[in-house]
Amino acid sequence: MTTPQSILFVEAILAVPLLILGISHICQRQMWIDFFEELAEKGEAGVIWRTFLFEIWPAIIIVVAHQDWQWPGLAITVYGNLLLAKVTLSLLFPQLGLHSLKQAKRFGGNAFVVAGALLVLLGALCAYRVAPLYLA
Repeated sequence: MTTPQSILFVEAILAVPLLILGISHICQRQMWIDFFEELAEKGEAGVIWRTFLFEIWPAIIIVVAHQDWQWPGLAITVYGNLLLAKVTLSLLFPQLGLHSLKQAKRFGGNAFVVAGALLVLLGALCAYRVAPLYLA
């Protein structure tokens, strides 16, 4: 069951990693392009690596403990549910996940900047919502 305490706990856990990953996507675009290309070369194994390294854990945490359907928490809830859908599709239909990995080369750094900006926004939202707990 989702409670106000579990919602804040999830946001406290996610704030720093979302900010770091987002800033990294923006500042180190080429590193992420190279990494995704390397994963794509591994085929379906690369899909599994990406899914388990970056996607399944935050998706599970959000879906289990952050079902906040009021703004602004809604943004995190929607992100987690969409991420779980992506995880599910990638693991049940690995060719879709592989296609996603191959897009890094096609779209290049701009896609990572956009993704990074979204991650920074989500991380900043989480940080903003939990900051009063640490500043009190």
